[in-house]
Amino acid sequence: MQLVHSQRLPPRRCAVRSHEIVDCMSIDHIVSALDSKVAAELAAALDGSPLVTLDGTVLPDPARDAVLELLTLLADGQSVALGAVADLLTTSQAAEILGVSDTYVRRLADSNALPIEMRGTHRRFRLSDVMAYREKFPRTS
Repeated sequence: MQLVHSQRLPPRRCAVRSHEIVDCMSIDHIVSALDSKVAAELAAALDGSPLVTLDGTVLPDPARDAVLELLTLLADGQSVALGAVADLLTTSQAAEILGVSDTYVRRLADSNALPIEMRGTHRRFRLSDVMAYREKFPRTS
């Protein structure tokens, strides 16, 4: 699962429950829309509790961090896309993960800075290679 976020957007509406809509301006708005037990657990998690659980199952640290990052980004009104990422990525998918243009990713591939696998005439990038490149050359913005 990959979490990608982009620039700050104006406050938007987001569904918390099928019958309730709240502004994604702050975590308080999200917490207030939840029942008291869930709200207390969420508030404790965001206040530094070491565990975030789903139905009593303890999430591993990377999953917990992803959930907290997701909630923080939503609370800040930022755009978030969450979904499964295939092992082989298109040029556009690799560019989105790296936060650069498709053209720049093609240049990286052509200069052998980013390994590719050809599928016919199409470039495909291994997710692990894209993530390794992102760690090696993080964006500063």
